[in-house]
Amino acid sequence: MTLLVEQQTVTQVTPQQSEKVLIRLPLGKSVVRLNCSLSQQAVFSFNRDEIVNFTWDVQGGSISQIRANKPSFVLPIGEFSADFEIVSHHEYLQQFVWQDFASYVNQSLINNITMGAFYGLCLTLILYVFFMGRILSDKRFELYSLYVFCAAIFFLLQEGQLNLFVPEHAFVLSHQMYLIFAGLTVFTATIFIVRLTDLHLAWPKVSRYGLHGSATVVLLASIAMSFLEHNAVSFWLGKMMSNLTLIIMLILLYLFIMQSYRGVRMAWLVLFSLLVMVIAMIFRLVLTDVDPFLNRYALIIAFAVEAFMLAVVVSSRIKDLKLDKIRAQIDASNDVLCNVLNRRGWGDKANELLQYQEQNKGVLSLLYIDINDFKVVNDTHGHDCGDQVLQIIAKIIRNQIRTKDLIGRVGGDEFVALGHFDNTHEANEFGSRINQTLRELCIRIDGLDNVKVSASVGHVIFESTPDSVTEMLKSADKSMYKAKQAGKLNKHY
Repeated sequence: MTLLVEQQTVTQVTPQQSEKVLIRLPLGKSVVRLNCSLSQQAVFSFNRDEIVNFTWDVQGGSISQIRANKPSFVLPIGEFSADFEIVSHHEYLQQFVWQDFASYVNQSLINNITMGAFYGLCLTLILYVFFMGRILSDKRFELYSLYVFCAAIFFLLQEGQLNLFVPEHAFVLSHQMYLIFAGLTVFTATIFIVRLTDLHLAWPKVSRYGLHGSATVVLLASIAMSFLEHNAVSFWLGKMMSNLTLIIMLILLYLFIMQSYRGVRMAWLVLFSLLVMVIAMIFRLVLTDVDPFLNRYALIIAFAVEAFMLAVVVSSRIKDLKLDKIRAQIDASNDVLCNVLNRRGWGDKANELLQYQEQNKGVLSLLYIDINDFKVVNDTHGHDCGDQVLQIIAKIIRNQIRTKDLIGRVGGDEFVALGHFDNTHEANEFGSRINQTLRELCIRIDGLDNVKVSASVGHVIFESTPDSVTEMLKSADKSMYKAKQAGKLNKHY
């Protein structure tokens, strides 16, 4: 078997075993001639991803193309020659392989199973992160799904698995679509990483012009190349696209080194994934002659590692968002000054207690507590002293009730406490205990003499479930005002 390029002999081999030959094909059109004298069938194949188009012509026999993920041809027994006319966008290192039929089938099977597992991983990540993004209403997770989708399609076009199912759809499988998805992958990856890690907030100008700008140029270059024939312009655009992609990754690498140095959470994980991708890009764009396997598959392996690492970062972000949501809910329902429930939070919990009474019977005991002459405390000692008085009274009330009882601050100097009891006797003791405690207090404030305060306590017991929390509060509020009118020191039932 003789292999020629432009009428010059490149190599001669005897196809008794699997053989691989690396040939540097120039920009534009090349003719590869295969002179064969075979005693057994063999398969001749080469990669499709860097090729714009190819045709073949056979003299002295016939060869048949196999439906496979890359151009593959069954070479018959006997003597014949075949010319393969290959058109490429740029100069690159092409690997030609001829091997016996059994070896070809085994290798193709292993490759397709491995890539099938890879696409399954991509699909799982796409769906999981997309739906989590929808649930959490966070566009960053949807950007991650879009990035993984574009990368999966890029590798699907590169590896040619679509040829197994839709070989007749030439445009879908064309080099143009491969270029467009290469640009989309770079663009979506850049936007996603910047947004996920808030680089646009830490380095706005670098993110906007250095990263977003470069990624946009890469995308536009890939679209432009898809409409150009093989010429000097397409070659220049391809080089620019490759170099800009590497520059984007190096900029990101530097920024995440800075983020890791500053102690930004999870930055080291993104840094590691980017480092793996940069090494893979160097093998693909710079060290093209070192190893054909690394030149072709290093990027796929690196992407799988990066996708896993970024999924960990995304999961961490999801956890952070859930914690932030919980904190926000707590902040929305808590009184920051007194560390008790605010009116909204207390109302929500009180509604739950009303439902509990309706299902389990028992009685509800509600106290409405108003600090007497609190304005005088503020006017005499200042608002800082008044805040401390509120904090101490809230603490006193909390210490007088059970952990399952509800305490809230519903006004400037007004507190409420609600508990569920088995009988009215326990409910009355609940009210009497707090009323006695708040009847007259002498509170020590730092830097001041003891501040004397008292509170009026309204107390209402509900043996049947009231219609609403609002109704409960109105009844307890009336009881508190009756106590206040009775002399501020009495408790009214």
